[in-house]
Amino acid sequence: MAWELATFGRSLLAADGKAVQALATEEEALAGVEVEVVAPGEAVRITHVLDAVEPRIRTDGRSAFPTAGRAGEGRTNRLDGVVLISSLDFPGEERPLHEQEALIDLGGPGAPLTPFSGMTNVVLSFQAAPGQGNEEVEAAARRVALAAAEEVARPTLDAEPDEIERFELGPADESLPAVVALMQLSDLGPLYYQYVYGVPAGDAGLPRAVDPAEVLDGAVTCGEYHWAALRNPTIFFQRNELIRALFRRHGEQLRFAGLVLMRGYEQSAEDKERAAELAAGLAGELGADAAVITTDGGGNSHTDTMLTCRACERAGVRTAVIVAEMADPDATNPGLTDWVPEADCIASPGNAEELVPAWTPARVLGGDLLLDGTPAASAGPIPVRNYLGATNQMGQLDLTATTW
Repeated sequence: MAWELATFGRSLLAADGKAVQALATEEEALAGVEVEVVAPGEAVRITHVLDAVEPRIRTDGRSAFPTAGRAGEGRTNRLDGVVLISSLDFPGEERPLHEQEALIDLGGPGAPLTPFSGMTNVVLSFQAAPGQGNEEVEAAARRVALAAAEEVARPTLDAEPDEIERFELGPADESLPAVVALMQLSDLGPLYYQYVYGVPAGDAGLPRAVDPAEVLDGAVTCGEYHWAALRNPTIFFQRNELIRALFRRHGEQLRFAGLVLMRGYEQSAEDKERAAELAAGLAGELGADAAVITTDGGGNSHTDTMLTCRACERAGVRTAVIVAEMADPDATNPGLTDWVPEADCIASPGNAEELVPAWTPARVLGGDLLLDGTPAASAGPIPVRNYLGATNQMGQLDLTATTW
């Protein structure tokens, strides 16, 4: 089945702050939202970032982020070069257990770490209503952000696209190697969920095989607020470069055999072993000769990644693993938390503990103070782990291969 993605230029951007504020007023858990559009490269720091979403809207009236029905069918419009950023400072007495500051710098030395500095940022700074708990506030902000992403893309319905991409896995030469993607989704508990059709990953029947176009078309959205650098924001699923690269090479260098979604943070050794074997079994059912395994978060989830690698290798499916490093001895996860001998092809997107030189932005959006109380405009050197998606473990950003 084919899915089309139509691209429109950012000249169509007409962010309606009043429309977004109207969406927020419908949410009891929110006291309001401030909307600001920031041009690429401005000397701006955005703090307390939750998610990043590409503006999308479907031409048939169905949701661009469906909770019913199926993604990856028909046509979806996207606004290129624009990202909607949601920001929220959780109530201090109820902060998530592992919450770290999440930043985006549109200028300065931190700007090259993520793609957002080169995009027009529509920043939604949410305020929590008094007496509301974190889960209620987060859910409300997430609903508004996704709805706002559709509103921002609405002008594309009356315009002609610059480009239309067609995603369809047609027949390919059987002599080409069959490659699958095994994509890990976080499920550590409330505020640490990735959502599959609006359902937490752990409740979505994972592992399971899906059409790769479903992920590109909004079936997976972000609701996990772990270390910022390791986080997979919604736009990294919408624009997932691993899936797109496998589509591009299908029929030329390989056969893209399919995609398996897996849960990260299985909680017992038995569950981890079982889930790894099931994921490897699904890869085998898809006819895989090889698999690329991604990671979401760190620590506990490293074991899920490595056990899946081992299960695939023992089943005759060669693997490549993407996993980041947190190599500071004082960090929560020094280096790799887990490793198996079968993991002999590992791509590292970098060390999340490197320090980014100090920078003084002209403006700060989202909140003037970092979570530790430091003024955001004069925070000094900041670790890479605090920059959204900077060491992304889905192959989303540019990687350099080094051998020694």
